[in-house]
Amino acid sequence: MMSPEATNSFRQRYGRWAVVAGASEGVGACAADELAANGLDLVLTARNRALLEEVAVGVRKRHGVEATTLALDLTAPDAADQILAVTDGLEVGLLLYCPGAVHNADLFLEQPLELPMRMIQLNCVVPVALVHALAPAMRERGRGGIVRVGSMGCFAGSPRVVAYSAAKAFQVNFVEGLWAELHDDGVDVFSAVIGSTTTPARARTLGVAVDEGLDMSSEEVAHEIIENIGNGPTRVIGKLTSGVGPLAEPWSDFRRIAVATMINSMQGFTSRTTPGRE
Repeated sequence: MMSPEATNSFRQRYGRWAVVAGASEGVGACAADELAANGLDLVLTARNRALLEEVAVGVRKRHGVEATTLALDLTAPDAADQILAVTDGLEVGLLLYCPGAVHNADLFLEQPLELPMRMIQLNCVVPVALVHALAPAMRERGRGGIVRVGSMGCFAGSPRVVAYSAAKAFQVNFVEGLWAELHDDGVDVFSAVIGSTTTPARARTLGVAVDEGLDMSSEEVAHEIIENIGNGPTRVIGKLTSGVGPLAEPWSDFRRIAVATMINSMQGFTSRTTPGRE
């Protein structure tokens, strides 16, 4: 249980409301509970209405917060608009975007085009639209947070999850660029690159057994995410004994150096317009 002082401090840092996308189970549900324990009211969204309501009832009972639910397929063309309609008039101080699991492991050319396009919509289009709509108010207030939960699949292009690994790489670059633009304005921007994690979705879709030597629990991952929102732009969260674990530390070091280099290289660049166009 958080102390009242810690809870008040967290709410002062981010504001009253947090939007948690992908909140029905796994890391998203656990992160929602952590945010509620820190005193934030929640807008929870995911596809499964029944599971989403269970999460909402639980956080209300355990933490005394408000929780609004929106049952929504985040690959829908109007997904961002639906979320923004629900949050209209709310002081949203934190956006935590969690969905993005693999649901197909066929070779890219053997998949219907609809599947990779849905992956891009889920991981790229919708979070970009939400950030563009919600972040300006955070910047104006001088406080807020944007968290994108990703995957070690971003480390390199991967066979059988071609669109997934590409979308996760997009996420990292997007978040790091935002961090460079917003962190001096008081907005925390954080990319949580998670490793092998035990979730209900993984059990359903992949049937992979839990390996205590390789896997972290959803609760452990969610706790580390919430603890590190202010430690952006990028952090790998996972056991170094996992399959791609040996890449984690050198990759993280490289990302920090790369972002610092890009910040320096972009000094002096200003908004530009193409000659002859307005």
